[in-house]
Parts: sequence; structure tokens; C-alpha cells
Amino acid sequence: MSKRIENFIGGKFIKSKNDTIPIYNPQVGKIIAEVVDSSNYDLDLAIESASSAYKIWSAYTLKERAEIFYEFRNQLIINLDSLSKSIVEENGKTYGEAKAEVLKGIELTEFACSMPQIINDEIQEVSKGVECRSSHESIGIVASIAPFNFPIMVPMWTIPNALILGNCMIFKPSEQTPIGVS
Repeated sequence: MSKRIENFIGGKFIKSKNDTIPIYNPQVGKIIAEVVDSSNYDLDLAIESASSAYKIWSAYTLKERAEIFYEFRNQLIINLDSLSKSIVEENGKTYGEAKAEVLKGIELTEFACSMPQIINDEIQEVSKGVECRSSHESIGIVASIAPFNFPIMVPMWTIPNALILGNCMIFKPSEQTPIGVS
């Protein structure tokens, strides 16, 4: 029996009765896992969960959210080898290519953790007696869809930045390469 990858919604994996999609190791053509074929119901559940989470998550300060992602970064480092091996198995990349992808994901997470130093509100006097103010607010619920060719690096372009900036995210990995991000 191959590994079954379920939807992760509201902080837990949700058992589904939906059909599954096989995941193949492209090097040997063998099924290595299966991923749930999500339905509209699953998407509605994810949106509802993200909406509830947004009320809590967006109340954290930018610095507090970034601090959480420092621990996420540490987990990426601790799991560098297993994440790299998952890319090799599900994507067919060499170990060196896969490791470089995870290392880039770590670098992108580090950039996102620097947001408290980069993002700030400004007030500029643009002419006598006229001020322009810029401030930053989260959007709310955002989505990210990852391609199969960079299953860990591309999500790291979006997930840490969106979440540190106070948004909640619905993330859809490629159905061909969901193992590493699960």
C-alpha cells in the first residue's frame, strides 16, 4: 500500500472519501504515493478554516509572525536531507539539484523573516501642508498553486511572505509532486 496524502485543513489532515491520484517516481515509473483528488467541498472547508484563522493570525504583530517562521526555517534545515530525498523520489532530480532547491527555500524563508526590518509605514511631506501616508495591511485569504518542477522552492516564494504579512493561505501543491510539502 502506498502512502496516501490527505488535505491539511485547519491544522490537521482530513480523511477523505474522494478518489486519489497516483504519484509516480519518474526514474522508475513506480507508484510511490497517492494524493486525494480534492472536491469543491474540500475547497469550501479550506476557505472557511482560513477565514476563521485569519481573525486570529492577523492580530499577531509582524514581528511575532516572523518569529514563528524562524522556527519553520530551523525545521527546514533539520529536515534538509529528507526533503531533498523526497524531491529526488517524486520529481526525478539529482540529490544535488534537490538539495539546492531546499536551500533556496530556506533562503527565501530567511528573507521573509526580515520583513519587520523592511516593511514600515511612512509619512512624507510631498508639498507644503500636504502629507502622504503609506501603511501596510494584510489582504486576507490568498492562494498559491505550486508547479511540479520546483515543489518546495516555489511555495517558499509565496507561503512565508504571505503568512508573515498577516494573510492566511490556501495552498495547492502539484498533484504530481505533493510529498515534500506534505
